[in-house]
Order: sequence, then structure tokens, then C-alpha cells
Amino acid sequence: MAPRMNIDGITPDTLDWTCKVQIVDMSRDRLSLEKKIRFQNLILEDEQVVSLIVVAAHPLWIIILFICMTQTSMTLQEQQIRAVVYGDDIDYYAEKLVLSDTYLISTAMVKVSLPLYGRIIHKFYWVLDKEALIEHVEPHNELEKPLLPPTKLHTTTFASIAHMTPAPNAEIVIIGVVLHSGPSKYAGRTQNRCREVTIVDDQRNQFLITLWDDFGEIEGTELEAQMENGKEFPVILGRNIGVSGYQGKLLKSYPFTVYTLLHDHSVCTCLSLQTRFNSTIRINPTYPQVLELISWY
Repeated sequence: MAPRMNIDGITPDTLDWTCKVQIVDMSRDRLSLEKKIRFQNLILEDEQVVSLIVVAAHPLWIIILFICMTQTSMTLQEQQIRAVVYGDDIDYYAEKLVLSDTYLISTAMVKVSLPLYGRIIHKFYWVLDKEALIEHVEPHNELEKPLLPPTKLHTTTFASIAHMTPAPNAEIVIIGVVLHSGPSKYAGRTQNRCREVTIVDDQRNQFLITLWDDFGEIEGTELEAQMENGKEFPVILGRNIGVSGYQGKLLKSYPFTVYTLLHDHSVCTCLSLQTRFNSTIRINPTYPQVLELISWY
């Protein structure tokens, strides 16, 4: 049997390995920028070896100590990695790879991540093809228990977005309740199709996010349908969301969605949130923070 390893210990030079992971995010299949390659991105998270020790130092006090058994330098970034499925392999794995399920993955191709399309979560990424060994961990498996549902959701607060410096490679993770989903329209210098969505956080801060191209058509249409039903306001989780800005006089023809203005003497900085090519938009994902937002609103 291949040795069990965590994500941070696996490199392109590691020949024999098995890693227990959970799929914590899964995009729909898309075409590359050149419209030549069909691909699907997944985010995998490995098991976290945490020991809980409870010491009763006093009848009225219970001290709970969490001791991490892995290296103290391990970060969430090292515990997560992007996996990619290409072409016909997407159909092959369509019913085999399920969001939030646990898998034992062995000998997938490990490649170096290139920051061509934005922020990377790990210096390597995996390619899942038919040659990779992928074993599904069943929910009631007593010998190999599935990982607990994901609870880690590190997002950028709306309050901190207003103080960010726009940059081409700036990408964030956001979560918010959808108050309004606008109609599909054409905008930008190249007149691409888009849809503007208003979201709010639990501090009642509201922002607009532009869903470009197929994000507006697919996720935007789904949001619009849910809003028309009127049963509840959906919550969206956006990963790899772009932050950009424009300094100077605010023009109505400005191609990006403006959600906040920061005034510094005579200079006005208009910030915008928008999907990018490598973004993912999930509607009502099963994170505790999402359930809290739904209950709050």
C-alpha cells in the first residue's frame, strides 16, 4: 500500500503516495480562454490531525487545549490544493466525484502552479485523469471514516474591502446574502454580457458584484429564479473574486460595477467586485457561516 501523506508532503518527485482528501469546492466545467480545452477545477482539503485534550484544573473551569500534531508552520493553504479534470475525463468522473465527499487519491499527476489566471492556493496542483487511483470513502465506512463536513471558510469582510488597494492580481473570497439580481446586459469596453448582483453582509453593508459572461448567464439566471420565487434570499460564496478600481471623475459609462467610493481630498477611488476567469460562484453552500446568514436575514 502506498504511504499515506498530507498535501504539503506531495511534490512532482513523489512517486508513490496516497492522500485522504475532501472536495470542498467544485466548479462547473468550462472552456479555456482560448476556447480549446474543457476543464473543471476542484479544491481538495486533507485531513487535519488535531488532538483535543481536556484538563479539569478547577471544578468551575475546563481548559480545552488544541494541539496540532502536524507541523506548526502548516497553513490552510498547505492543507488545500487545486485539482483539475480535463476533457473527456470530466464526464468519466461526473458521478464519481461529489462535492463534500471524502476520497483516497493515489498517484495523480502533480504539476507546478503557474499564476497565469490569478491567485494560486498551492505551489502545486493535481491532474485527475483515468490513470489516477481514486477511492470513494463511503459515509458508513467503519475502517476508513469520511472527513467531517468542511467548516473553514476564510472570507474577506465587506468592511475591509473598502480599504483594499485595487491590483490586477487581487482576488478574494466573499460571502453575502443576495438582495437583488439585475437583468442580463452588455457592458465594458468589449461589450461582454454581464449581470449585476447586490449582496449584503450581517453588518448590513451592501455591495454590487458583476457576474461576467457565463457566470451571469448560469449562476445569475439561477439567482434570478430564486429571487422570483420569493421564498428566501439566497447566499452566494464567491472564490477568486477580482477587486479593481478607477481613480478620477466617476463616469456613468465606467465599465465596472461601482460599490463604494473612498474620498482622499480631491481623488475619488471607485472600487468594483467582479468574477474572473478562474472564479467560482456557489449558491447556498453548506457552510455554518452560510446557514447563519440565512437565519440572520
